[in-house]
Amino acid sequence: MTEGEQARSLYCMSCGEEVPTYAVEVAGGAETRCAPCGFTLETVQTPLGSVLECIVLADDELLFRQLLSDLLVEERVAREVVGCETGSALLTECVRRFQAERPISLVILDIVMAPMDGAVAALALRALEKGLDRPAPVPILFVSGMRADDAIRRIVEHCGPALYLNKGQDASPPRLARRLKELIPHLLTVRSR
Repeated sequence: MTEGEQARSLYCMSCGEEVPTYAVEVAGGAETRCAPCGFTLETVQTPLGSVLECIVLADDELLFRQLLSDLLVEERVAREVVGCETGSALLTECVRRFQAERPISLVILDIVMAPMDGAVAALALRALEKGLDRPAPVPILFVSGMRADDAIRRIVEHCGPALYLNKGQDASPPRLARRLKELIPHLLTVRSR
């Protein structure tokens, strides 16, 4: 990539807006990444090969949670979406599913929730997985209306496999569902590395 290509602006699914970019050399080519959050914007994408079994979604806004759940099923991203109002409800659902040996393909967590926010719920989920000797951690997709900052980047790195999606400027459930459909293969690719 030339220096001019590195400095161009592209739309970032994670930030939800046009962002400056930079280039990174990777095995077999190069990736263009978002300067604010580091998300890969251009690369060879692995298509979502099959419908996910179950997504567990935690968001404190009932209407948003229901609309997004319905859209993820309608768009054939997942066969089942279990909606939870809080981080603690999400943890309860995950424990029940782990005990019943029912699959969880992905967790989608709103960061700003009360009384337990998404960051705390994710850390607790990772502790549960470790305590239960789960063979692999469930991928987590954090969502919020905030731009990615250092604190968000640290929590995403610490809870990997995980990614962040800014729902702020592009938060309509249909558009968010399409962005999720494009973002999830990246997260599943990160998980398999």
